[in-house]
Amino acid sequence: MTDPADLTDLSDLNDEGVRLAGAGDLVGARSVLEAALAASPPEDRAQVMVNLAHVVNALDERERAVDLLTEAIASGEGVVRLTAVASRADLLPWLGRWDEAWRDVEEALVDVDPAQQVVLRNTRVGLLMMAGHLAEAEAEAVEAVELAGRHAPEYLANLYANLALLADEAGDEGRAAAYRVLSDNPGRQPLGPRWQRFVELNTEGAVLLSSGDRDAARTAFAAAHRETLEVPLREPPEPADASEPVDASEPADASGTDPAAVDDVEALVCRAGVAGNLAGVADHPEEAVRWSTEAVEAARTALTIVGDAYGSATVLVNALLSRAAARLTQTHLPEALTDLDEALDLVTRAEDADSFEATVRASRARVLAVGGWFAEAADEARAALDLAYTAAPTMAASVHATLAEIASATGDLPGATEHLALARDLSAATGDVAGVATALLSSARLAYLAADLDRADAWYDEAEALLADDPRRLAACLHGRAAVAVLRGEPRAALASTDRALALVESPTPLESLAWHQVRGSAFEAARDFAEAESCYAEAEALCEAAGLWHVALGMAWWRADALIRRAADATGEERQRLAHRALDLALPAALAAEAVRQRFPHGPLREQWVALASAPATRSAFLAIRALGDSALAAEYVDHVAGAVSLHADGVTVPVQRGDLVGLPPPPTTGAHLPYAASGFATGADPAFHSTGFELPPRVRLDPAVPTALDAWIDVTEQRYGFAVRSARAVASW
Repeated sequence: MTDPADLTDLSDLNDEGVRLAGAGDLVGARSVLEAALAASPPEDRAQVMVNLAHVVNALDERERAVDLLTEAIASGEGVVRLTAVASRADLLPWLGRWDEAWRDVEEALVDVDPAQQVVLRNTRVGLLMMAGHLAEAEAEAVEAVELAGRHAPEYLANLYANLALLADEAGDEGRAAAYRVLSDNPGRQPLGPRWQRFVELNTEGAVLLSSGDRDAARTAFAAAHRETLEVPLREPPEPADASEPVDASEPADASGTDPAAVDDVEALVCRAGVAGNLAGVADHPEEAVRWSTEAVEAARTALTIVGDAYGSATVLVNALLSRAAARLTQTHLPEALTDLDEALDLVTRAEDADSFEATVRASRARVLAVGGWFAEAADEARAALDLAYTAAPTMAASVHATLAEIASATGDLPGATEHLALARDLSAATGDVAGVATALLSSARLAYLAADLDRADAWYDEAEALLADDPRRLAACLHGRAAVAVLRGEPRAALASTDRALALVESPTPLESLAWHQVRGSAFEAARDFAEAESCYAEAEALCEAAGLWHVALGMAWWRADALIRRAADATGEERQRLAHRALDLALPAALAAEAVRQRFPHGPLREQWVALASAPATRSAFLAIRALGDSALAAEYVDHVAGAVSLHADGVTVPVQRGDLVGLPPPPTTGAHLPYAASGFATGADPAFHSTGFELPPRVRLDPAVPTALDAWIDVTEQRYGFAVRSARAVASW
C-alpha cells in the first residue's frame, strides 16, 4: 500500500485513493482519502468527501457515508454537488429516510441540464423500485433511457439492468432477456417505440429457441419479420466517400434525422437481426443462405447509413458466419471462405472481439480442412485455439476436433487421437453432448482405419447412446458401423445400416451423400455385386468432382484400384486384363498427382514425410496395378520417375521437423483456371502466379530424352484429370 506521507500533492492523494478503491484495497483507499480530506482546502473538500463516502459505504459504514455526503452537498457545487445528492439519495432509504431521499432528488431536478437529469432520474428509478412502485419505476426508466441515449450514454447499462429486473419481477422473461442484451451492449442506439412489437416477437423467438422449441421459434421470428415489411424502404444515401470502408467502431447518431428516415434505418436494423435468426432455424441450406443473405445485405446498408449505432456490425458477422456454414454444407467452399474473410476483417478491426475472432477462425479452419487446404487450416485452427482458451473456452473442443481431422488427413494418426481425446474431455466438462458424440464418432473412425474393429464398435456404441435426438449424427454413426461391417465380412448388414442412415436424413448434404455412396460401394463390392459397386463409386467420384474435393478423390482412386487388383487376382484372360487396366487408370494418375504435391513443400524432411505418408499408398497401388497388368516397360519407366530428383532454384536452410508439422501442407494459389479438381486450389504448370516453394517442376525421365514414353501419356492424363502440373516439359535421360 502507498504511504500517504509519500504523496504531498492533494490531487495525488485523491487519485491514489480512487485507484486503491478500484483495485479493491478499501482500507488503503480510506487511509489515503482521509489524509487527502485533512489536507484539502475548502473548495476541494466536497470532491474528496464524495469519494471517501463511496469507500466507507463499501466498508458497511453507511451512516458515516451519509454524513460525508451531507457535508459535500452543503459545500459542493455543480456536478460534484449533483453526484452527492444522487449518492445520498441511494443510501437514505437504507436508514429509513425514504421521504428525505425523494425530496432531495425532486428538488435537485429543478433547472438542471439533460445530462444531469439522467443522473437524478436514474436515482429516482432506484428509489421507486425500493418503494415497490414498479410500474412507475418502469415508466421512469423508459423515459430516462431515451434521454440517456442522447445525453449520458454511460448510464444506459444501469438503466437497462433495472428494466431487466422489473421485467423479471413481472414474469416477462422475453423482455428481461432483451433488456439484458441491451445492458451488455450499452453503446447501441435503442429502437424507437414503433418497434416494440417487433422486439417482443423477436425476443419471444429467442426464448423459445433456447428452450428447444425450434418450430415455435420459427413462427415467432417470421411474425417479427413481417413487422419489418410494413415500412417502405427508401434508397439509402451514399456515404460521404463510398470508397472508404465503414468503421463499425464509430457509432453514428440517427436521432438527428427525420422520423421517416429513422424508421427506414430501424426497419433495416430489425430486418437484419430477424433474418439472421430465421437463418439459424432454417431446415435446408438453401433456405439458410437466402435468409442469411437478406441479413447480410440489410446489415451492410444500415452500417453504410449510420455506422454501428444499432449493433449492426455484430449482426453482419453472425449472418456471414451463418451463410458460410450453410455454404460449407453445400460444399460451396470458395463462397464460404469469401464470407469468412469478410467476417474476419470486421472482427479484427473491432475492439474486444477475441471471442468473435475465435469463432470466425475456427469456421475458416473447418472449411479449409474440408477442402484439403491443410496448411492454412492448421494455421487457422491453431490461432483459433489460442483465442478460444483465452476468450471463448467452450469453443476449444470443436477446434481440437478440427485439428484432429487435419492430422488424420495428413497421416498423423497419433496426433489425431490426442486432439480427439482433448475434444471429448472438454466437451464433457462443458456439458456439450453433441461435441462428445462428434469426438466419439471421429475416434471410432480412427480405430476403423487402424483395423481395430472392436474398439471402433465400442466407440460407435457409446456415440449412438448420445444421439437419439440427432438424426444427422446418428446417420454418420450408422455409416461408420456399415464400414466396420464390411471389414468383418458382413456386407448385407452394412447395406442395411446405410439404408437406415439414408432414412434418417430427408435431404442429405453432398458430404453425406458422398459417405453413403462410398460405404455402399464397398459393401456391394464385398458382396461381389460389382456393377452396383461401380455405380456407387461413380456417383461418389462425381460428387468429389463437383465439390472440388481433390484429396478425397485421390484416396478413393487408389482404394478402388486396390479392390480391382484383388478382383483381377482371381480372374483370368481378358477379364484379368480389363480389371488390371481399370485399376491402373485409377491408381497411376492418383499416384502421380499425390507425388506431385511434394513441389508445394520447401526442401527438407517435411517434404519427404509428406511423400511417405500421403502418396505412399497410391504409389503402392500403382505398382500393384502395373504388376497385375504385367507391363514391365511401364514399371521401369515408373521406377525412373519416382527416383527422379527435384532441382532446387532457391536457397534455403533445412530445419528440424517437429511433431505436428506434417499438417503444414503449403497453401494453394487462389488464381488460375483449372480442370475437374480446380477447387483444390492447385495451379496448372502454366500459371505464373504459382511458384513452387524452393523447387522447379521435376523433368520427365526417359531412356531417350527425345522419345516420349508410355509414362508421358499417363502424366498428360493426370494433369488433365486433376488440373495441375506433374512434371515440366523438359526431359532428362534415365540412369
